[in-house]
Amino acid sequence: MPTRQEPLLLFGLVLIASLAMATEPESGSQGTPYKVVNGKVDDRTYLGWRAFHSACHTCHGVDADGTDIAPDLVERVKRLSPEDFTIKVLTSYRLTFPSSEVSGENPTALREGIVAEVLRRERGELIMPAWEGDPNIRPHVLDLYAYLRARADGVLGPGRPERLTD
Repeated sequence: MPTRQEPLLLFGLVLIASLAMATEPESGSQGTPYKVVNGKVDDRTYLGWRAFHSACHTCHGVDADGTDIAPDLVERVKRLSPEDFTIKVLTSYRLTFPSSEVSGENPTALREGIVAEVLRRERGELIMPAWEGDPNIRPHVLDLYAYLRARADGVLGPGRPERLTD
């Protein structure tokens, strides 16, 4: 059974790893996390575009410019540091249930809690999942930031970017 310290430890480890990755040499000029030349992007930014289209575009729009159910990320990312972005993506809107709801005399409490969360999502009360447990997104959070930041800075237009060649 998990202790109360385990989620904090996991969060701390994720934060440390994210900060360490954020201090790697930048691939663009003037401290930008991306490199765009004549509309073509570096590998990091391209991987960010792919991550966005595997997990985010359904809600946030094909070009990250928002929909009726999720905000415009091109505008939002302008106000987020790589660290803030990482924390938001990995931990936002996690499905959590008090221990009293998932144990004790009511064996169906967990199922009822999950159903309640799904219904809240359908009503628009809870939209974005936390991606901390997704092995396809977690390693690419800063790539995703690079893609969105290039869009936000106006150096990358909408659509699928081409990759730079060496």
